[in-house]
Amino acid sequence: MKKPTLSTLIWITFTVGAFALGWWMKPQSANQGNQAGETEVASAAMSPDEKMRKEGAEVTSKAAQVLDPGAASVPLAYEDITDLGEQFRNATDPLVKRALFAKLLAGLTAENALEIREQIAHLDFNDPEFRDFHYAWGRIGGKDAVMHGAETDKSDMAPSMAGWASANPAAAKAWFDSLEEKGGKGPTRERLKEAYVHGLAIANPTLASDFVLSLGAAGDPRAKQMMGIVTEKMLTSSGTGAATNWASGLPEGELRNHAFYEIARNQVRQDPAAAAAWATPLAGQNGGSAAVYGISSEWGSRDGAAAAKWLDTLSGDQSKSYGPAFAGWAKSDPLAASQRIVAMPPSENRNNAIGGMVYSYRWEDPVSAITWANQITNPKGRQDVLALSAEAYLKKDPAAATAWIPNSGLPAATQQRLLGGKR
Repeated sequence: MKKPTLSTLIWITFTVGAFALGWWMKPQSANQGNQAGETEVASAAMSPDEKMRKEGAEVTSKAAQVLDPGAASVPLAYEDITDLGEQFRNATDPLVKRALFAKLLAGLTAENALEIREQIAHLDFNDPEFRDFHYAWGRIGGKDAVMHGAETDKSDMAPSMAGWASANPAAAKAWFDSLEEKGGKGPTRERLKEAYVHGLAIANPTLASDFVLSLGAAGDPRAKQMMGIVTEKMLTSSGTGAATNWASGLPEGELRNHAFYEIARNQVRQDPAAAAAWATPLAGQNGGSAAVYGISSEWGSRDGAAAAKWLDTLSGDQSKSYGPAFAGWAKSDPLAASQRIVAMPPSENRNNAIGGMVYSYRWEDPVSAITWANQITNPKGRQDVLALSAEAYLKKDPAAATAWIPNSGLPAATQQRLLGGKR
C-alpha cells in the first residue's frame, strides 16, 4: 500500500468532519507553564515560514482528534480572518499556504463564512482549496451555502451541495427533490445531481447506489457516470473486497456491470497482476465480463502485450475485451500491436483486436486503418470499423476519401451519412 502524501492527509482531514481545527487556540493550563516557556523560546528562534510549516504538520497529525461533526468551531474574529487571508494570498510556500488555509477552515462558522470566502475568492473554481472551502461551508450552512453560489460567477453550488449531502443527507434530499429537473441559471436537479451523489456516497453509499439505480430505471443517461462516483467512494472507504461484495449485491444490469468495470480499472492502477488474479475467477460470471473489460481497458494502455497474453488464458467468450486492450496498445506501440494481430488465427478475438487498433490509430494513418478493417471477418463489425476509418480519411484527405467511399462496400445509408458530413 502506498504511503499517503501530506496533500492526501490534508484532503482527508478537511473533508471528513466539521473542520473544527481550533486546538492551537486553547490556553495552556497552569501545570504546563514551564513547557510553554520552553516552546516559546524554541519558537522564537524559528523563521516565520518554519513556524508555519511546523503548525501545518501539527494540524495534519492532530486534526483527526477534533474533526467531530458534533464539535463546535472556534470562530475567528474579523481581524483574524483578514490577517490570515492576507497571509494566505501572499504565501508562496505550499506548506505554509496549507497551514494558513487550515486555520481559516478551523474558524469557519455559518456566521463568518462570507467573510472567510472573501479571503479565497481570488482562487479559480477548480482550485482544491476553493472547492474544499465550499464543501466545508455546505456541511454547516446547508441550503444557504448552496444558494450563495447561485449569485456568483463561479461554480460554488456543486461543492456546497456535496458538503450538505455528506453531513445531512435527509435535509439535502428533501431540498434536492423539490428542485425543478432543468431550468435557467439557478439550482436544478440536473445541475446539482453529480454533487448530490458525491455527498450522498460519502454519507451513505447504500442510499447513493439506490438513488443511482432509480436514475437508471428512469433512463437517465448519466446513471453510469453516477454509479462510477459511488463505486469510487466505496473503493476509497472500504477497499476492493468490500466494494466487490457491494457490487455483487446490485441488481443485474448495466449499472452493476459498470461498478465492476470501475473496480477493475482501479485495481489495475494499483497492481495490474493482482487485478488480473482477482478478475480471472470472475470471468464468465455475472459482472465478470465487465471486470475483464475494465482490466483490459486500463492495462492495455500500460502494457498491451501483458494484457493480451492474459486475455488468451481466460475461459468463456471474452472477445470484446480484446478491443480496448489493443486500442490502448496501439497508442503506445502500434507496430507491436499489429504484429501480434498478424499472428492471431481468424476469430472474434482477432476481429475485436483489429477494431481496437483501428479505433486508436485511424487518425494517424486512415488508409492503413481501412486495410486492417477489411480483414475483419464479421460483416457487421467490418462495416462499423470501416465507417470509423472513413471518418478519419475524410478529415485527413477529403478528396481521396470522397472518391473512395462509393467503392468502399459500405451501405448506401452509411455512405450518405459520411458524405453529408454527419458523424
